[in-house]
Amino acid sequence: MTTIKILDREAPLKIEWLRSFLAVMDLSSFTKAAKSLHLSQPAVSTHVRELEENLSTRLFEHVGNTIRLTRSGETVAREARRILDDVRELQLAVADSEGAVQGSVRIGASTTPGNYLLPERLAEFERRHPRARVLLSIGNSSKVLDLLSVNEVDLGVVGIEPDPAEFVSRPFARDEIVVFASARHPLAKKKRVPMADLARERFLLRELESATRQIFEGWRSSHRVAPEIMVLGCPETVKRATAAGLGVGVLSRHSIGWEVREGMLRELDVPSFPIRRWLYSVHHRRKHLSRALRALLEVLDGGK
Repeated sequence: MTTIKILDREAPLKIEWLRSFLAVMDLSSFTKAAKSLHLSQPAVSTHVRELEENLSTRLFEHVGNTIRLTRSGETVAREARRILDDVRELQLAVADSEGAVQGSVRIGASTTPGNYLLPERLAEFERRHPRARVLLSIGNSSKVLDLLSVNEVDLGVVGIEPDPAEFVSRPFARDEIVVFASARHPLAKKKRVPMADLARERFLLRELESATRQIFEGWRSSHRVAPEIMVLGCPETVKRATAAGLGVGVLSRHSIGWEVREGMLRELDVPSFPIRRWLYSVHHRRKHLSRALRALLEVLDGGK
């Protein structure tokens, strides 16, 4: 078992040391950690060094061009996250006791709601509650659920309904997954696209961890088709590659509205599409719902 020194009376442990340490651990880089915390890289390095000196242990070791936690670092990471969670819960409890909706709410959203649906509602929330702030981060649905599990975000908005044993979810908005092509593509001129013609096309898709891709994989399996696939990392790239004629795209209808109206893309009439789904707002079942988080949920629920 690793033994670490908890506190030095002359150098009390500081919250900013823990935040910098966890950021370096999560991003595997002092430079990226500094950018994420809006600090200089020397400041983050100083925080980590002072934490190591306070605990009388090394927290990171360099292996080639990468850094990884030492055994002591693994112990500190576990406790540091718990301490920061406790500090945040204390701040939320104080904010709730004052009776006003205030403080920050951390939101993780998958790309469809995060890019195309949430910004307007988050702005409405801040207009109603000027002492509250939202912090929005965007990733695929799997990543958002991972962040919820470790309390890195307070609320998630995702394209799949998660495990009810771990998460509480509620419908946020209806959505439809569609197939589309460049307006210049030969399929765009067809009133109805036969499955045989569609199966010969290259599909431009999101990564496997995205809810949109998981829905497509279910469709592909049920229709027993094995088209050529190009994996692209974000919906904007999928749209640009599709508009350039590299293949047909599969995304939420919410994400292609502007390009369709401008005549760049054309939604295809394809058998078994569009695929309808719900987008969900999600929080961990053990999550304390602060006054600000409850107020945000009211705004999100009111938009359906």
